[in-house]
Amino acid sequence: MARIAPMTPIYQKGQIRPRAMPEALNQRRPRRRDKAHLAAVSALPCAVPGCGREPVHVAHVRYADAAEGASLCGKGQKPDDWRVLPLCPEHHMHGPEAQHATNEQSFWAMHRIEPYALARALYGLSGQHDKMRFLIEHATLIFPPRD
Repeated sequence: MARIAPMTPIYQKGQIRPRAMPEALNQRRPRRRDKAHLAAVSALPCAVPGCGREPVHVAHVRYADAAEGASLCGKGQKPDDWRVLPLCPEHHMHGPEAQHATNEQSFWAMHRIEPYALARALYGLSGQHDKMRFLIEHATLIFPPRD
């Protein structure tokens, strides 16, 4: 019995298969960048209560949180630019209890801040410096951690 070859375009000799979408290949979508927002956040004081130091680093919040729609970022990948908060160098990288020196969720819980809620609010007010500064100064009252 003779085999009958399918006549769909992907099986015809010499035809190129269409490229699969990144979602179908489980590839990460491109990072969403916003340089204007990063500049606005860099002009704010440190988000850690009682610190208020300037200048700051623009620190990306990296841990995954399904409730906030924040997916996991792998090593060497940065999350979208809406997921940033201002941290002084001591609280971001160099101190003994810095964001990069400890478990990130523990870092934010220790300072009694819900980082994704604060980051989302800052992104919504991006460019409105006085309102953004107010949110940073009152972050523990406006955005307490979920318990």
